[in-house]
Amino acid sequence: MPLLAKEKDHELWARFLNGDERVLSLIYLRHVNALFDYGCKISSDQELVKDAIQDIFCTIIRNRDSLSYTDNIRLYLFKALKRKVIRELQKKSNYQLADDRQINFEIEFMHGFDHVDTELSDQQKNELINAIESLTSRQKEAIYLRFTRGMDYEEISMILNLNYQSARALIHRAISKLRTILKEKANHFNQILLSIFQNIPERVL
Repeated sequence: MPLLAKEKDHELWARFLNGDERVLSLIYLRHVNALFDYGCKISSDQELVKDAIQDIFCTIIRNRDSLSYTDNIRLYLFKALKRKVIRELQKKSNYQLADDRQINFEIEFMHGFDHVDTELSDQQKNELINAIESLTSRQKEAIYLRFTRGMDYEEISMILNLNYQSARALIHRAISKLRTILKEKANHFNQILLSIFQNIPERVL
């Protein structure tokens, strides 16, 4: 197993598809914390999220012979978890969501901002939190996937069921809204904000 720990996800997945079930435990350990965090943004019911994650991996084992190769296991797992949690929420509420746009995606002070945490005063942090809370649920999810999970636009578009350009535009609108809300704040705070979002282009091609 120590040698397997150095293998990339897609290599482990290939080994699993070829019959080596022990590697699935390593895939699980690599991704379970991120999956749990993401699932809890979709539903505050932690037990539901834990059960959903377990069910996904049980299903993977059960259906191994019919699974296809993938070079992005994280994306595969995130999509599977989102579908599973939504289905479980529908069962509990006996209410059919028209699509995932109706999810109430909630985020607290985002892990992606931890590197500036010590630079912000409590007031500035609250201002950023309030600005993020003004975003739509869809925008929050896109921002979370981009900055907390480091996903690219292609991955985000697949999780949100959008085309590539729509995913970029969604994030761009969210960033623009945050910039507008916070533009009157202190210069120091603006510099921190810009450093957080420095990779977001002013225009979406």
